[in-house]
Amino acid sequence: MKSLLALIAVVPLLTTAASAQAWRSYFKASSPSKAAAAACPAVAPQVIGGTQGYADTVQGAECFVSIDPENTMSMVYRDYAFFSDGMMMVFNSYGPQEGPTMTSAREYYFFPRSGLPLLKMDAKAGTVAVIMADGGRATFTAPTAQIAALDRGDVTVSPSLARSARGGVEITHYRGLLLDAGFRLGELPSGLPNGQSTFYTAAGQTCTVTNSEIFAYSGYDNSFKFNDAALSAFLKKRCPALPVGF
Repeated sequence: MKSLLALIAVVPLLTTAASAQAWRSYFKASSPSKAAAAACPAVAPQVIGGTQGYADTVQGAECFVSIDPENTMSMVYRDYAFFSDGMMMVFNSYGPQEGPTMTSAREYYFFPRSGLPLLKMDAKAGTVAVIMADGGRATFTAPTAQIAALDRGDVTVSPSLARSARGGVEITHYRGLLLDAGFRLGELPSGLPNGQSTFYTAAGQTCTVTNSEIFAYSGYDNSFKFNDAALSAFLKKRCPALPVGF
């Protein structure tokens, strides 16, 4: 599902933030599914403080919510996208030049999944939040468009936008099952079949697996293999010491 081929022709472009276009280059365009797209709660772009939020469907099959800094004129910024498969992508742009080292992604997944990601913006209160696919809430600081808190875990955000910050967002002690698929320049880290991803429980137990065990690959596309029931069954066999919790 995810690749470096552009989706720009599939999702309408936004004029208020260049970042709204940039992370889509990590996804391959495909024929839209009207039934799937209809289920996604589309939200037109809206701005509170320095944060733009919107919601739509990608590839006609996966719902997403995007949180972007409104001002990306320098093309040095960090933004966020939340998907119905449980993924939170932390996307970084390092400048206006083109090339595989000019963007990056840090990829997290949250389980079990209970619904679609939902955008929650209140102009009167000046608040910005996303209800993630697992039901957890991610709260953002409106002036900076940066994640401020997770109601089910701890999050640390680096002020550095350098490549050495490796995305700049670290999540720990998450009350649920967390998958950290890592960091990669120019592509989603899950796109490497021989790469490794690590499952974490709130108590700190871990299990590291090879990406090809949990992601399916077809050409330039990749997608998470399991629904929650199948993931639970897989982990109980593959990582018997890891308490899955669902």
